[in-house]
Amino acid sequence: MTKLKIAVVGTGGRARAHLNTLPKLEPIYELVGVCDIDENRATEVAQQMTVSGYTDIETLIEAESPDVILITVPPDGHHVITEVAASHGVHAITETPISTSLPCADRMIGAAARYGVKLEVAENVWRWPHERLKRKIVDAGLIGEITHAHLWYTSGSYHGMNAIRTLVGSQAVRAVGHAKEIGDRSWEIGIVEFENGVSLVYEFPTRRRGNYWEIDGTSGALVGNDLVLYRGSDTETYSIQTVTTEVDGVSVVDHARVDTDPPVIWENPLKVFGLENADDVARGAALHSIYQAIVEGAEPEYGAINGRTDQEILIAIRESARNGGEPIDLPLTDMTGYEEQMHREYHEKYGVHPFDSIEQQKSILFPQRGVVWAARR
Repeated sequence: MTKLKIAVVGTGGRARAHLNTLPKLEPIYELVGVCDIDENRATEVAQQMTVSGYTDIETLIEAESPDVILITVPPDGHHVITEVAASHGVHAITETPISTSLPCADRMIGAAARYGVKLEVAENVWRWPHERLKRKIVDAGLIGEITHAHLWYTSGSYHGMNAIRTLVGSQAVRAVGHAKEIGDRSWEIGIVEFENGVSLVYEFPTRRRGNYWEIDGTSGALVGNDLVLYRGSDTETYSIQTVTTEVDGVSVVDHARVDTDPPVIWENPLKVFGLENADDVARGAALHSIYQAIVEGAEPEYGAINGRTDQEILIAIRESARNGGEPIDLPLTDMTGYEEQMHREYHEKYGVHPFDSIEQQKSILFPQRGVVWAARR
């Protein structure tokens, strides 16, 4: 089995979650280095993982020759790191969202195409076992024809767009948004129309529901992690379950199921790697996706275009809110005022524009060049 060398850029909380999953994928990956602009954090995480730590991406690439880089820095830095990696022939998988604006996402997609490398996005929501099972429930026709959806999301609402779009199985064609400030908190609501006639009502934030969504159909509904089937004037409710099994003394996700007659089951194809919970499975699946894309020449399972599309819906809602609730047609054809504001904030933060050359941007984002701490190997 081919083993790829992987390096992680960024050492914050999401990086450490991935660094918990990566050792389980040892048959297909070798971690060769970590990189962070914060020298202390780079040193600490490098020592924990027994690899070399760096404060500069190109130094890492030159020293370690990784096949793929996992990008876990804030999203406004994704386009810079992707383009630097691609220019050296290194594939990339980036954390979510793909970027803060569509022009930056397009710059990433263009760089990957230009240099002939693969680009994946580690979107986790649709990769959770119960969400994979929900797709099978919809495909089995248990809830009939989908009519509408509701989404409440308190963090990273592009995740919610991903969850709904995956289940609706159609492209968004129009969005309307409204927003207001309530004290020191923001509030927004959106309505999204899909090509197949399904409508989505979205609200952020909501403390009462948290991250939660419902999919309504002509024969039933997916309500959170329950399947509700309509039986005349009555209903039957079935809980979606994630079932674990023991592999080498470790409890790992075996499958997800709903005990209808017959039951609907999603088997975890990666249980041999000992992935222990829903997000572990999702991280493992994202890393396995870019692995297959590189080794087998396939396209990534999710990919940058899907990452861009999920973010585009949220951008359209926020652009509509900026314009007093004016409907916004999708796909977007021009850069929005919302994105222009994101670019102005980027310039204020870094002193460069997202459209400036990568040479200009990387010197601001990664000013230190060199090895922080080299592991004994």
